[in-house]
Amino acid sequence: MINDPALFIEHEYRIKHRDGKVRWVREIIQNVSDAAHKKRVLQGAVYDITRQKEAEETLGKVEEIRKKEIHHRIKNNLQVISSLLELQAEKFNEKEVLEAFRESQNRVATMAIIHEELYRSRNNETLDFSAYLQKLTADLFRSYTVRKGDVKMRLDIEETFLGMDTAVPLGIIINELISNSLKHAFPPGTKGEIRIKLYRTEKNGENKSISNSTNNIDSESSVDKSIHYSLVVSDNGLGFPENIDFKNTSSLGLQLVNILVEQLEGAIELENGAETTFKILFKENG
Repeated sequence: MINDPALFIEHEYRIKHRDGKVRWVREIIQNVSDAAHKKRVLQGAVYDITRQKEAEETLGKVEEIRKKEIHHRIKNNLQVISSLLELQAEKFNEKEVLEAFRESQNRVATMAIIHEELYRSRNNETLDFSAYLQKLTADLFRSYTVRKGDVKMRLDIEETFLGMDTAVPLGIIINELISNSLKHAFPPGTKGEIRIKLYRTEKNGENKSISNSTNNIDSESSVDKSIHYSLVVSDNGLGFPENIDFKNTSSLGLQLVNILVEQLEGAIELENGAETTFKILFKENG
């Protein structure tokens, strides 16, 4: 401040009063010159802003409750839609029609689970994607009545928090790929495994498993949009038909996958060898 007369410094911090109570204060420090601008002194002032901070905190809690209530209502509405689809499906006997209704129910459930997780989370802007995946895959296995022990699910993902704009399309992508494996990769009497793996890719291109990331409160309250991710969904079933171009197909599920990968500004590739592996590169959306 001696070198820069125009410099203005402002801080907000907490202090403990001699009565033991914690107060919020704003400190302002500035240069002040006399009328002739020949002499400068350093002037500082500290203002008690505790009431302002308490008001901001109250407003923040009200906003948080409001957002949680919105997520709760959306989840309930989606569950109603899912129930309506189930009731409507009872009027049909055709296998293809029933399959279409079930797929639509799963897509609705994929979004409903996200809103449920956001409602339960301490920070309603982001959700723990690993907890979400556990619920999503469990629901999918129940939906397709997979015989116990025939097809196993392996999740290789630690706690990582994603914003809603990324979690929703990514959840639907995973729903479509897992559904496709459960429907086509494992005929009756065969056994196998479906795997989901998620990795963080740092800016410098160095791959780092999400399991190495630090789990702290800050990670729940903010999303790092500079981080890129690699999602791998694979199965050791029959394999993807070689005569089908997954980027140009009549399958609604695969069409959705390609559209949503593009929405995430990502890239997708298929490796069809001993295993069927979809690899998706993307970054935090929004």
